[in-house]
Amino acid sequence: MLGIGIDTGGTCTDAVIYDFDTKEILAAGKALTTKQNLEIGIANALDTLPEELIQRAEMISLSTTLATNACLENKGARAKLLMIGFDEGLMDHLKDIYASYGLKDRTRFIILDAKVERLYSNPFDPDWEDLRRRAPEYFADCDSIGIVQKHPRANGGRFELTAQKILGEELDLPITISFDISNEVDILKTCAGTMLNARLIPIITDFMKAVRHVMEQRNLQIPMTIVRSNGTMMPEETAKMFPVETILCGPAASVVGGCELAGEEDGIIVDMGGTTTDIAIVRDKFPVAAKDGIRIGQWKTMVKGLYVDTVGLGGDSAVRFKDDQLYLDTVRVIPLSVLASQYDYVVPELEDLASQRRASACWIHEYYVLLRDISGKAGYTEYEQRICRELKEKPLITMELADRLHLYPKLMKTDRLEEDGVIIKSGLTPTDMMILKGDFTLYDGAAARAALNCLIPNIRTPVEQVPDLVYDMVCRRMYRSIGRVILQQQFPKEKAWQSEEHLKPMLDCFYEQAKAREKEKAENPEGAEKNAAERPGGTKKKDAVMALWTEYPLIGVGAPIHVFLPRVAKLLGTRAVIPPHAGVANAVGAAASRVIAECELIVKAEYMGADFTGFIVYENGKQHRFENDQQEEAVAFGKEVITRMIRRRAKLLGIEGEPNISITEEENRFGHTSEGILFEIKLTAQATPA
Repeated sequence: MLGIGIDTGGTCTDAVIYDFDTKEILAAGKALTTKQNLEIGIANALDTLPEELIQRAEMISLSTTLATNACLENKGARAKLLMIGFDEGLMDHLKDIYASYGLKDRTRFIILDAKVERLYSNPFDPDWEDLRRRAPEYFADCDSIGIVQKHPRANGGRFELTAQKILGEELDLPITISFDISNEVDILKTCAGTMLNARLIPIITDFMKAVRHVMEQRNLQIPMTIVRSNGTMMPEETAKMFPVETILCGPAASVVGGCELAGEEDGIIVDMGGTTTDIAIVRDKFPVAAKDGIRIGQWKTMVKGLYVDTVGLGGDSAVRFKDDQLYLDTVRVIPLSVLASQYDYVVPELEDLASQRRASACWIHEYYVLLRDISGKAGYTEYEQRICRELKEKPLITMELADRLHLYPKLMKTDRLEEDGVIIKSGLTPTDMMILKGDFTLYDGAAARAALNCLIPNIRTPVEQVPDLVYDMVCRRMYRSIGRVILQQQFPKEKAWQSEEHLKPMLDCFYEQAKAREKEKAENPEGAEKNAAERPGGTKKKDAVMALWTEYPLIGVGAPIHVFLPRVAKLLGTRAVIPPHAGVANAVGAAASRVIAECELIVKAEYMGADFTGFIVYENGKQHRFENDQQEEAVAFGKEVITRMIRRRAKLLGIEGEPNISITEEENRFGHTSEGILFEIKLTAQATPA
């Protein structure tokens, strides 16, 4: 059977034809991602594949970094979170804790007072009629809504289900309820995941709509799936409902694809794309899973997935300056070389700016590019609307946009428009440096050279040294990130090492010593070899030795990885493995992923004070009670309920017929011993195609 795999990244869209029987890649292609209109990039990538093979395909599977990048850059649709039963005063007191989960903007919360039954002596429902009446006012500036109630297990999520029904009747907006996507005990993780799901619905819906339209134009009437964060697949309609499960879709596909292509038993997979670098661990040919919910960017979520450490480092990371020094930002911009290939006025404008030798407190060589029209859309100021009107005709260099707005460039505020994915900047990037150094030949380097000359009055580094300096900054950040992953995996209980801030000085020392060692090898191979034999690290005897190394090979995937990973592998004392088709590994992973359905159910132990009174199982908000001597009956009923749940979930995920179902049972007790006080029995079900 043949399948099509498509991966839409921040910079490129990749496509492959994959043979499931022979596990071979029959064809592969690549095109630029066109964020203004995703269909163009998807169609261009698909058109690189042989038409005869496309028509023989029986399914199409997708992966994308759109959700990942939206989380990292804090972008996404405008959403609000309806929070039921939360204490507003307590939220104010704990605002820093909420912010640590990604819940920073309090203006996006609507709070309803309520208390669930069985936990409070005076339970009461929210004022449902008030919610119905005020819904249009509450959510006027929204693209989607998330709903979370406090203590959902106490009443089977009844408050959420009721609120969903009311808002569904009053508003034409997508609605996410946490009860559909989470069994997480940590309510703040649930809030973060639900808010993210609401923000991502329009992004993933637009992506899948674009793919579907491209398929229809080519008369491809075949099933469509998308990779989940755990490396398995789900079908089109489910992805539109639960897009939060795709937040590590692209990285998960790269792990699956990297495993498929490299053929290594163990390894560290390093996937460098346009916006991010994703690092994962493979042991005994299986990707390592995340122990807790995924954390990405500012968001701490309940989403289960593969262990993937995502870093803001890519071919399109912005190269910027501050206090006369260059630095590598985590923000993605369009490489100026790419922009110049689309607009012929870019190079002359940059050359004119360079000739002025103009010092500036901001990045006046960067351009502003409109991605999405917000004409007349509620929630944006007249100033923001005007910026977008000025950019409708074409991208504008900073000085021209500032002149049109009658503002000093430093005073232009576009953060919210960038966060909402309305505009994006174009500037210097590692991709531009790769073009200047001849490591990437798809574009002309005139725009990059002109932009470099614009930097001369603003930085101390001689302009001819900038490409090598940027290469070093990329390698340093990649080394630091891989080193942090190695240490955190080796010493998971060292809490201080979970912080990049604590590890950075030490890893920078390791990096400098590793560079010095490699330099010594290059300048004096015989002496370096002798030193290496005498002591670890290959340093001179008088030096203090600090070395970080790994036996795991670094498996590289992604378009720019071949430039940087071999250098970093040397510094870590290991080898780089860059397999054939590494540049389209995400698309391979999309095609090679499989479908697995999972869900959880809690059999809750009930207490009245210190007295154990029995068990409760919820199904669709309805409570089923069992006496304290009926644990076996409660668990048996719970297994009946979760079997019905997993069958529904399997159907949602596109598993046809009667699936293979397995159920595991885990008792959770206070005291962490078999004699501790039982507070719940967790049932976990998994379904796979028969």
